[in-house]
Amino acid sequence: MATQPTSMNIIKQVLIRLSQKESIRSIASTLHISKNTVSRYKAISEADPMSVRELIALEDTVLNHRFNGGNPAYCDDRMEVLKELLPELEKELKKPHVTSRLLWEEYRRKHPDGYGLSQFRFHISQHIKAVTPSTLLRDLYQPGQKMLIDFAGDRMSYVDTDTGEEVFVETYVAVMPFSGMTFILCVRSQGIEQFLTATVKALEFFGGVPKILVPDNLKSAVKRADPYEPDLTTGMNDLANHYLCVAQPARVRKPKDKALVEDAVNKAYRHIYAPLRNHVFHSLEELNDAVAELVDRYNQKRLTGCDYSRRECFLASEKTMLAPLPKAPFEFKRRASLKVAPNSFITFGPKRNSYSVPYRLIGQQVDVTFTATQVRIYHSGECVATHMRSYRHNDYTYVEEHLPPKSREYRAYSAGYFIAKAERISSDFRTIIEALFAGGQPEQVYFRTAQGFFSLQRNSAPSLFRQACAIAVSHGNLRYKFVQALVKSQCEGFRENADELAPPSGHSNIRGKAAFV
Repeated sequence: MATQPTSMNIIKQVLIRLSQKESIRSIASTLHISKNTVSRYKAISEADPMSVRELIALEDTVLNHRFNGGNPAYCDDRMEVLKELLPELEKELKKPHVTSRLLWEEYRRKHPDGYGLSQFRFHISQHIKAVTPSTLLRDLYQPGQKMLIDFAGDRMSYVDTDTGEEVFVETYVAVMPFSGMTFILCVRSQGIEQFLTATVKALEFFGGVPKILVPDNLKSAVKRADPYEPDLTTGMNDLANHYLCVAQPARVRKPKDKALVEDAVNKAYRHIYAPLRNHVFHSLEELNDAVAELVDRYNQKRLTGCDYSRRECFLASEKTMLAPLPKAPFEFKRRASLKVAPNSFITFGPKRNSYSVPYRLIGQQVDVTFTATQVRIYHSGECVATHMRSYRHNDYTYVEEHLPPKSREYRAYSAGYFIAKAERISSDFRTIIEALFAGGQPEQVYFRTAQGFFSLQRNSAPSLFRQACAIAVSHGNLRYKFVQALVKSQCEGFRENADELAPPSGHSNIRGKAAFV
């Protein structure tokens, strides 16, 4: 930094003490300044045609200019040399790969007693600001006029309880710039549905609609960026029309257009990201609950140098300036025409999510209308199914009544289901099914074999099937193929007397449990 000018009060004290014949050493010691500074002020005052009283009566700005030339950094002989070089240095700095350090090194080779790097950079910066002043006045925000929107660069995450996978999410930030009132929400992506849903929730959070929505130039809001007439997405236009406001994206590479929301993002890192850094969340809802609590605390915190908080300022000065919310919130809708698959599901979306349709419509075309939260399925103008939107990969969302009877029955299968069903036929059949599911593998492995037994039972005479089961149990051979062979042969070779169904002992060709007794 350049040398800061001495306080005008100190200059006046020096002049007063000099007029009272106080020594330079004493003045320097009392006022805690150097003797050289006192000597310089003495020389200037003696050379000035005005008296000490007249000098002291001057305004501070005028007195500063008479003693320091406006700023002591510019009273240096080195400054006169650098002034002549500044226009050329400015041009050089615009060239590719040229840095201020490189220019400074070249400057010092020609002027060994010149400025150091920090002051060299300072004077170049001041020169550039002077010759290229901003054409914009300071943005004095009006209450309720704008809502600034942006996404944070860093992401937070939660752990999916079903898969154990860490799921990263985007952080949506909206700010009312007059009060600084801030809304933050974690969403699954920056896609248009998630973006518009978050914007709707932001407007509900603020309890009203500003005149202008100022999003960043993300693809969900802007189709084609332009500093004067950007092309908005259909969804962004529809949302603005629904809330009777205007969408006016920030200009590309003009961060000052949304400086406060950029600042809010940085503060979100400190006030939300940092406190939650060691927390593990197991759903997006759980994460957003924690974020909402910290955002509320942030909005209620007193502003530095003020006796009020963001929320107090918003309620007092900004809330009443917002337009009222419409009766129904905005919903971004997409539509598709799909064919119902043989399993009575339709599938769509990048994550290939499937939703059930009544099985009577298998093979027919249905119209699908879906939002960020809901899926509605229509046939012949009638809504035949409504589901909550799923965002898991290859997920199936269904209603039991939509599935074909056989499909519903299969979903109800279990070992207990088959055993109870066999009990109603005969105790021997129950024994066979119990032995089947006692094989040590997951029960789903045996469903198909169990279905085979019941198919055989349905296609056989009841008495014959019961006799075959009794023979199988008595011989200790409970396999499906053995029972099937008995049924096909009409149990030929086996006597029907139950007492004589036991296998002959001592025979070398005995199979089943009896062979190992």
